[in-house]
Amino acid sequence: MKITIFAMLGMALVTTPALAETSNGDLEQRLREYEQRLQRLEQQELEGTLNNEERLTINGFLSAGMSRADAPAENGDATFVDGSGDEWSHDALTRAGVQFNASINDRAQAVVQMVATGVDNFDAEIQWGYLDYALSDSVSVKAGRIVAPFYMHSQYVDVGYAYPWVTPPAEVYLLAPIKTMEGMELAWSFSTGPVFHRLAGFWGSSTVDSGARAGGVTFQADDLSGINLTSRWNDWTLRAAYSGASVTVADDELDGLSSGLTSLLGLTFDKVYTYFGGVGLQYDNGSWFFASEAALLNFGNWYPSARSGYVSLGKYLGKWMPLVTWTSVEGHDLEDSYLPQLEGSGIDPRILQDQLAEQQKGWTAGLRYSLTDSVALKGEYSYYYDFSDDELSSNGFFSTDGGPLKDDHASVVRLSVDLVF
Repeated sequence: MKITIFAMLGMALVTTPALAETSNGDLEQRLREYEQRLQRLEQQELEGTLNNEERLTINGFLSAGMSRADAPAENGDATFVDGSGDEWSHDALTRAGVQFNASINDRAQAVVQMVATGVDNFDAEIQWGYLDYALSDSVSVKAGRIVAPFYMHSQYVDVGYAYPWVTPPAEVYLLAPIKTMEGMELAWSFSTGPVFHRLAGFWGSSTVDSGARAGGVTFQADDLSGINLTSRWNDWTLRAAYSGASVTVADDELDGLSSGLTSLLGLTFDKVYTYFGGVGLQYDNGSWFFASEAALLNFGNWYPSARSGYVSLGKYLGKWMPLVTWTSVEGHDLEDSYLPQLEGSGIDPRILQDQLAEQQKGWTAGLRYSLTDSVALKGEYSYYYDFSDDELSSNGFFSTDGGPLKDDHASVVRLSVDLVF
């Protein structure tokens, strides 16, 4: 920029007779004017660079927590589905993420979110990576690695600061433990009077790791598609969702999950149509907080399905928020119509059902303190019970090294500090 302007200035001094005939004072004045113009151009170039940098916005979140479970089993101790074990653990609840939003033009942006968790040894992975394009003021489309929109808080399920619990109720949010998918979503935002709606449909695929709860089985969900509607009116939010997929589990993994019974009975899990349905209601007026969700996961074969739900009620007391939550998950009976192999086999179907089905209820008392506008401290105590009854003997959402829990109850303590930046 400087070379070009000074070259032009030099040419002007040489080739313009009128300038050559001016006095030294006038020449110095002209030079000062040119220098001022140069400074203004440099400032404009700098401001243009800053404006380009504003095209990229960076946000992040961090949760540092610790948890411990009191759940003695017949053989050792048990671990809760969120990773809480018999000793204080900092890995289960510790995670961090950074999100980059790059504006391409007035209608398009690229979004990338990287997340690292203690459970995965803090190996960062791209959790989101998609193009978001506004087809109009009310219709948009996303394509790439996107959120799997199963639950009310799916969009920010890892951002602990965004909700009052240390972790969202596992009975619902880990019923189908899916966070992301590869595919596309088409969304339409509209209003009916004072009510604002967002209707979205999606299609794609996802690989879901069940974790220790189901023996580390990997569920491959293909042709994953669904629809969801979120409606907001004043302080109320209502959400309904439905999705279905063709789900496959490798025979060797399935056999390990059932201690060899599936192989013995010749059972497979190949391209099984599986559907998920969920509804949620939330009220938050800055004085009271209420939230409830119910979910149903149904496998279209012999594998036991499940339904779950929770109800939470909290009260804002300045920077404090005490909260109480009731949760439940119930496993359906095995579908006998899919198990003709059991007839005459001498195998009690309850043996397979006890290994696969899950059942428990729970109460959680929690407390949140807003340290600043972007930092929150949380603590909660969860008491779980009713793992078994006359029809089912399970360990609920606890996994053991072998054998059942000693008692029909267990507890988990969780502490965390959550922040956004």
